[in-house]
Amino acid sequence: MTRVRVAVIGCGWWTTFAHLPAIAGHPEAEVAALADPDRDRLAAAARASGVDAVFADTADLLDAVDVDAAVIAVPHALHHQVARLTLDRGLPTLLEKPMVIEPAHGRELVALAEERGAELLIDYPWHYNRHALTLRREIAAGRIGPIEHVSCLYASTVRELYRGDPEPYRDLWGYPVNAPGAGTYSDPALSGGGQGQTQITHAAALMLWLTGLRPNGVAAFTSNFELPVDLADGVAIRFEGGAGGVLGSTGGVLPGHDEIARLEIFGRDGHVLFDVNGGTASIHLAGMTTKLLDLPAEQRNPEHAPARNLIDIVLGRAVNGSPARIGLAAVEFVAAVYRSAREGRVVDPSEI
Repeated sequence: MTRVRVAVIGCGWWTTFAHLPAIAGHPEAEVAALADPDRDRLAAAARASGVDAVFADTADLLDAVDVDAAVIAVPHALHHQVARLTLDRGLPTLLEKPMVIEPAHGRELVALAEERGAELLIDYPWHYNRHALTLRREIAAGRIGPIEHVSCLYASTVRELYRGDPEPYRDLWGYPVNAPGAGTYSDPALSGGGQGQTQITHAAALMLWLTGLRPNGVAAFTSNFELPVDLADGVAIRFEGGAGGVLGSTGGVLPGHDEIARLEIFGRDGHVLFDVNGGTASIHLAGMTTKLLDLPAEQRNPEHAPARNLIDIVLGRAVNGSPARIGLAAVEFVAAVYRSAREGRVVDPSEI
């Protein structure tokens, strides 16, 4: 194989900001074709990336163009049906977060990927953060002992996306080609929800991936305020083995102020502090603190890493750094958050 030929499905903001540059920057890969039902978005992405093979329909692309892998970045509600098409053809696939909205759909995709022998990656860039990799290894090795409590806060700048207006963030995020669609994050029929589906999915996946814990009880409250989807969510968590935890998240950070992504993990023999957006991490044991080297800003959310991981998997040089099963665990967690808030009771994510 000379170059990995990648089909990119969905030509919105994140594709043009992260995925297309990541593929273009890999010396052994190329974007073979693009698909998007929106003619204007598709044309703009094609011009920016120099791709001639463009399609309105994913199935038409896969029938017409020989590709080695696929990247899917479409609205949340479409993840399941589009990923089924690529996985059924045995294509290694990078699927945007959240993996899906419904846990049953996630389980179906995991089974299909395994049946077809196709790697399925979920686009969580934090799983490629050097601090996260180190802390995960140290926690798994038992450095802080059995985990007893986890605290997680994720506060981000997305309120106007939930209102359906991406323009206030143009200067902040620097849309290189296409802005987010007006309804992508604000229309519940497309997004499946607000902060839970768009942001808690990141925090929950990182929390579960770092710790190896599995929740068996979730009690949550969500608040929309003036928006059509949830903006702020608070969650109490009970994990298998007896550990407890809390996760809080809001999309209401004002533009120009730093977002916050922080985890504090307490074990019997020590604890870990991890400021993802601040680029700091430390391990605290009896009589000793180990501070990891601060990460520069460009390494804290390595948005190009998942697409590069996909390419290297096809080349046989890497393993899946953000596998589908952790994506499914995050889907189950978020579904439990919404059900708990709606029904006013503790929910076991595995029962959804």
